[in-house]
Amino acid sequence: MANYFLAGIEQVEEYAKEVIKDDFQKLANIKIGFQFREEARSSKGRKVYASPKKVADKIRNFVDIDLIITIPEDEWSKADERTKKAMLDDVFRKIDLIDKQKSTEGFPRRVADNYWMLSDGRKVKGEREAKEEQLKLCDYEIKIYDYKIQADPSNYGKYGAWRKDLKQMSEAVQQTKMNFKRVEG
Repeated sequence: MANYFLAGIEQVEEYAKEVIKDDFQKLANIKIGFQFREEARSSKGRKVYASPKKVADKIRNFVDIDLIITIPEDEWSKADERTKKAMLDDVFRKIDLIDKQKSTEGFPRRVADNYWMLSDGRKVKGEREAKEEQLKLCDYEIKIYDYKIQADPSNYGKYGAWRKDLKQMSEAVQQTKMNFKRVEG
């Protein structure tokens, strides 16, 4: 079982703010929590540099975050600034936000004497308080994509071959470049 911890996570949060500000403005309103894992895990033979996880609705009543990003501390401590930003950029590209405006129409709803239900299922006393709380809720449904795509072209274009597998892929492509004029005849 992996050990998770928060010590030193402030640096991750600073880099994440920069990356979100530059390329992922839609994520600015999402409450993201970060945590370290002792060492990187492997999935399908590849090292996972950062992984997103939605916070379950049951738990959301106890914590004030929508998403948790887990980063392997061993890889983070070895990385330079550019690679750290590339790790965060890569994980943010796995997150998609689907506008849930239509699903929240009609909220808050009155359910009992001065009690109002919000779109997340919570009940709040008082109409004004319920409207304020509803406005604080996220306007998006979070969807996380699998790591089936080995290299995201946008991430590769911005940060280059920052992972070992990307370097190998880049070298393989460069080695196959042939002088076609000479081969043709």
